[in-house]
Amino acid sequence: MGIKERKRADGAIAFEADVRIANVGRKTGTFSTRSKAEEFIAAITAAAIKAQRASASSLNEQEKIGGQRNFERAKLADVIVKFRESSASSNRAKRSLVKVDYFVGNVTVAKLDDDWSRSHVLKMRAKLTTRDQPYAYATIKEHLSYMKVACEWWAKRNKVANPFIGVSMEGIPQDWQNKRDRRLQTGEFERILSQIENWPNRQEHWRCLVVLALETCARQQELIFAQWSELTHEDQVWRIPAAHTKKKTERSVPLSPAARAAIAELRLLQREGDQRIFEVFPNPHSVSQTFREIVRAAKIENFTFHSWRHEGISRRVLNCSPEKLPSLMKIVGHRDYESLMRYSHLLDNDIIGMFD
Repeated sequence: MGIKERKRADGAIAFEADVRIANVGRKTGTFSTRSKAEEFIAAITAAAIKAQRASASSLNEQEKIGGQRNFERAKLADVIVKFRESSASSNRAKRSLVKVDYFVGNVTVAKLDDDWSRSHVLKMRAKLTTRDQPYAYATIKEHLSYMKVACEWWAKRNKVANPFIGVSMEGIPQDWQNKRDRRLQTGEFERILSQIENWPNRQEHWRCLVVLALETCARQQELIFAQWSELTHEDQVWRIPAAHTKKKTERSVPLSPAARAAIAELRLLQREGDQRIFEVFPNPHSVSQTFREIVRAAKIENFTFHSWRHEGISRRVLNCSPEKLPSLMKIVGHRDYESLMRYSHLLDNDIIGMFD
């Protein structure tokens, strides 16, 4: 949302207003004065707020009456918004459901079925994220799961027992989890490090972050939110708190010599008052964006920050004896062998001589 000045062919200045609001979409207009552009934005915003209040009021009235009919006639988008704003929604659900009410359109709960679910998956795969990539199946699957949770919550609010909720995983390929199999190819690690050395800022922090991502197999948010107080046993163990992990379970990660060297360098870079190890990086999203620029500049394709976790786990599995696999699962945060294997990918170089 904002106003940009544009110079017309005749030399006059025009003011382009751009408004983007969930459930409304994008509205633009070009005006001769800034005040008119501001009035346009205010009018669109006011109309959106009025519509949202009317929708919420309608849903509240339906809830007061309750029953199967009011449960089914509610729009899925309204149910998602109301659930997202309720105390029943977890923080993860709130984050996951942002903008989802805009994506689902005007479908009602009664119209949800396998056909709609398949159509929704296709629609989402055709959309591009802020990273200019199609929505991942994992993301769409999470959206669908929380849609179902929201509908179940709405059923309880309407006192509907054993409700039929047609949201399904139809359209999600059975082998979707096996598509993230990117490993580092010969020379790519060196090219990434070389690009980091020439990066405009934070070269030392970026180099240490990449090394720790590879050596610890940790998730991005675990690294970015890591605090100095989590390092124990003279920097030999990193105890990740439950609040930072995906499974909300504390785990301890042994630090390799390379990881300890990176920590030692980061201690020299530590500023007074820093609680986070990577205080210079504001959040995981900014790290993802910059890392995409780094690999793009290095002319490396289809390698994201999360790929470090796949690479690290693959290396650990190859060098891990069978009796130590349960310990490795605890270290990387996997609860079952199947999950561990999804992150383990063999390269040709890994299997050369295996049967000699």
